Amino acid sequence: MIALRPLPHRRAFALAWPAIVGNVTVPLVGLVDTAMLGHFSDATHIGAVALGSTVLSAVMWLVGFLRTGTTSLVGRALGAGQDDAAVAHAQRAAILALAIGGGAVLAQWVAIPAIMAVLAPAGDVRDLAIQYAWIRMASVPAALLTLVVSGWFVGSGDTRRPLAIVATVNVVNLVLDIAFVGGLGWGSAGAAAATVIAEWLGLALAVVLWWRAVSAPVRAAVRRWRGRGLRSGWRRLAAMNGDLFVRTAILYSVLTFVTAYGARLGPDILAANAILMQLMLLSSYGQDGYAHAAEAMVSREIGRRDVPAFHRAVVASALPAVAIGAVFTLLYLVASGPFIAVLTSIPSVTEAADAYIGWVVWLPLASSLAYLFDGVFLGSGRTRSMVTTMAASAALVFVPTLLAGIAWVGDPRNDDLWRAFLLFNVARGVFLGFSYLRVTRRGAWLATAHA
Repeated sequence: MIALRPLPHRRAFALAWPAIVGNVTVPLVGLVDTAMLGHFSDATHIGAVALGSTVLSAVMWLVGFLRTGTTSLVGRALGAGQDDAAVAHAQRAAILALAIGGGAVLAQWVAIPAIMAVLAPAGDVRDLAIQYAWIRMASVPAALLTLVVSGWFVGSGDTRRPLAIVATVNVVNLVLDIAFVGGLGWGSAGAAAATVIAEWLGLALAVVLWWRAVSAPVRAAVRRWRGRGLRSGWRRLAAMNGDLFVRTAILYSVLTFVTAYGARLGPDILAANAILMQLMLLSSYGQDGYAHAAEAMVSREIGRRDVPAFHRAVVASALPAVAIGAVFTLLYLVASGPFIAVLTSIPSVTEAADAYIGWVVWLPLASSLAYLFDGVFLGSGRTRSMVTTMAASAALVFVPTLLAGIAWVGDPRNDDLWRAFLLFNVARGVFLGFSYLRVTRRGAWLATAHA
């Protein structure tokens, strides 16, 4: 019984706090981008960065399996004492990262204008968004390879070095952002250039940290990259990453729809939604810390085939994950006005953000179980369940809720959009929770994980 054994709270906290700090710095850079443009530019540049970031985020979100898949496979291999297999998993992921990054750079000249034509009407916002995305695309290969290195670290139970990498990238980005946007007045193009420089410096640091951290046998395994272990195993990688890709594609489609829907309601609503989305990302990245802790711990316990320890790791991560969600909700309840004031001084955008902040206030608490169970199912390798629950949340909750609101009022409204998004996140946690109970009742956590 879980209750008869102590829960690994200290281990969960040791893994979670570096991930929380590192994750929170990610949206802080977005907040700085938004704040610089909100004070030194106008709603057009804010909207352009929101749309341009949508395209770049699409690439990064859709290939997020390079980090999560690496963590799961490496963690389970290391838990089973298979160092060579762990190295082969990471090498295959690195090859895949190079292929995807190179392909994205080559395809951008046609793909980005076509995507922007769908997301926004013709005009200054669309033109600036295309320019922003073209500049940012140069950072993609570096960012993807960094995901692989970070995936190794988390899978090996090390969240401090990923913190060092993320912190370095974001501090450099922040300093250059202030210089390029606030100092030189380059607007959205300056924000993009700052990110490119920061990402390549981050990759260099990640490689150095990884090489210094791994053991001599691991280094020897890396040098044997022509071995049979690297040539095989692609089917398993493709199956798992395919699930993660589809799951993330559904999630990102919902997020992209939120941005595109706002663009159709006008530039002020688009800018306000961009600000509200930054607040949502700030809380989500903070909550992801214990999801990363769960991911690291459960992958090791599954590799060791210790199911009771697996459940104890889940409980030890779940309790603080929900508490962090509640803290963010309380923070937004009492301080939403100052948050918005920091991000923009444009009266029309501030008024629109104030009108819809109520929906974002409850998102952290409502989404806490979804983030936690994401880590559990990623670490255990049960990615098929993640696909089915994400699809059910979108098809059975988000779309019907949005359509019902529009049908009731007769006109598209931003309230309907945020209501549907809130319930979508609630549904994700509920459906994953039922899946967790179902697999537990069947005693199937050590069965073929790709299910």
